[in-house]
Amino acid sequence: MALHDLSRLLAQKPFRLVLTSHWNPDGDAIGSTLGLAHYLRGKGHSVQVIFPNAPSAPVAKAPGYDAPFVHLFDQDSAAAKQAFAQADGLFSLDYNTASRVGEAMQAELDAFEGFKVLIDHHQEPDGGYDHVYSQTSKSSTAEMVYDFIASDGGTLDVAAADCLLMGLITDTGSFRFPSVSAATLKAASALVDAGAEPHRIHERLFESNPPSRLKLWGRGLNSLEIIAGGRATLIHLTAQDMQECGYEAGDTEGLVNQGLGITGVELSAFAREDASGKVKLSFRSKGEVDVNAFSRAHWNGGGHIHAAGGSSEGNLAEILPQLRSTIEAYLTK
Repeated sequence: MALHDLSRLLAQKPFRLVLTSHWNPDGDAIGSTLGLAHYLRGKGHSVQVIFPNAPSAPVAKAPGYDAPFVHLFDQDSAAAKQAFAQADGLFSLDYNTASRVGEAMQAELDAFEGFKVLIDHHQEPDGGYDHVYSQTSKSSTAEMVYDFIASDGGTLDVAAADCLLMGLITDTGSFRFPSVSAATLKAASALVDAGAEPHRIHERLFESNPPSRLKLWGRGLNSLEIIAGGRATLIHLTAQDMQECGYEAGDTEGLVNQGLGITGVELSAFAREDASGKVKLSFRSKGEVDVNAFSRAHWNGGGHIHAAGGSSEGNLAEILPQLRSTIEAYLTK
């Protein structure tokens, strides 16, 4: 889909729109969705935002997150369902398959009868959308939303600029990942020109941590293993670790990246045991190592070439040997 096609669609009349993102929304999910919501509301559209559940506390400080037009499906499904029922159009941001929103909310997406728009940078998006803006080379969905706004010729307010810059910062690892391009930096520059303040965003994201985050990072880093002949690292946390350290949502965000700081390491894995009986997995890589392909093949997941996630039923003690063996086999094939 060309961006001007979306502009033409939205220029027809004021629409009632629902903007959605994925389960456990991260900085890019919250930033891109709220950034677009602020912009579209400024253009005269009626916009409701629905997240499946709450993000981490630092991300929830984004401008507009506490606004009346933002709903959490797991906390107020009645209001969310009403918004879906009344909307003319649905936007899916920062996820490529409807299952990423959770089973309960997915039913609303599947039943939606208005037009559907996908804006996302992950590989292999679902079908079923009327308008698809999918570009895997982009650093973030926030960058894609900025591209749309720039092509639409609209004006960014400070709230939209702040949200979008937060999305850029979080999904690029503060502009250090290979996905960062000249266009990414130009988008960041334009967002600063519009009033976003990088130092304030960085402070609320990375310098307002609860003690539980530092305790969990300490335990996680203490568990670090170097495997696959020095080409990979593995970090893990048990459900007991999470409970004893007082885990809060978002506490382990970024922990998986630490393993890549070791000389010679090309793949870093992080395994976190949930009280629900699942193990959540995160993978990061550099060079030619494709963790999207690895996660899809072995761990019911996916994402990007250098950043992906997955999950497995069972407990950590059972899964760690499988995780070590699949990583070693993948890197030595």
